[in-house]
Amino acid sequence: MKKIFKFIKIVLLILIVVVIVKAFFLDAFRIPSESMENTLLVGDNIIVNKMAYNFSTPREIPIINFPLPYSVLFETGNPGINDHVVFEFPKGYMRDSLMENSHFIKRIIAGPGDTLQIINKEFFVNGKKLEMPSTVIVTKEKQRAGWIQDEGIYPPGSKWNRDNYGPIIVPAKGDTINISPQNFERLQPVIVMDHGERSLLREGTVITLDGKPVEKYVLTQDHYFVIGDNIDVSMDSRYFGFITEKMMIGKALFIYWSVDKNKVAPGPLGFLSAIRSNRIFKGVE
Repeated sequence: MKKIFKFIKIVLLILIVVVIVKAFFLDAFRIPSESMENTLLVGDNIIVNKMAYNFSTPREIPIINFPLPYSVLFETGNPGINDHVVFEFPKGYMRDSLMENSHFIKRIIAGPGDTLQIINKEFFVNGKKLEMPSTVIVTKEKQRAGWIQDEGIYPPGSKWNRDNYGPIIVPAKGDTINISPQNFERLQPVIVMDHGERSLLREGTVITLDGKPVEKYVLTQDHYFVIGDNIDVSMDSRYFGFITEKMMIGKALFIYWSVDKNKVAPGPLGFLSAIRSNRIFKGVE
């Protein structure tokens, strides 16, 4: 019996350590789609550093993933250009309300105060061309001309498309936004994401925030523009707008496991043929 109790204690200790690490320091995520190819492939499993930018109380109960109200205790770093960040899908994005509470991973290409423009699938930040890693998929033969408008492009009414976009200024903490019925639709997503709840409403010519008339709003968070490395198929800031600091869960560190389910061979050990051994422990760049 003593050996059984000892074994149970060891298991419980390991479980407690795992829960603490997962809640505060590191977490694991699986890549479900092609939007980050060829940097990250479907079936890659990555480790994310949750302390890369801040230290906070847990966002959810580990293992069962039950969401919790959380608070940032202190900052540990600043998100940088080309960081791969895991973040909560924007709650104010109405077209994909079913995606709420899901997690996305994208590359940061512009930060607070930056001016971003996409010209024929080339990215420019503050007038300088952003050199993209070789793993980013850019297919010029599928390029949309500048005069073509894509549906669902952010902000509403911009008349841009996924390949020719902007210029647009990324909002920064402390920026003052003047709100009017004319710009309400365009600015509502920014204020909703910054404020934290969908409480900005238009009633005729009156704009209200938390039930009170408002004409100006001062941003409380820095914002970021993110894209997927497979830019033709990615749902990213070109569609749902900017993400904020509080939406970021952490920074992708490395791939700890990778499996290509399309290459499972017949037989009891066929799964071994699907393991991408060359990707295990590969850093995310």
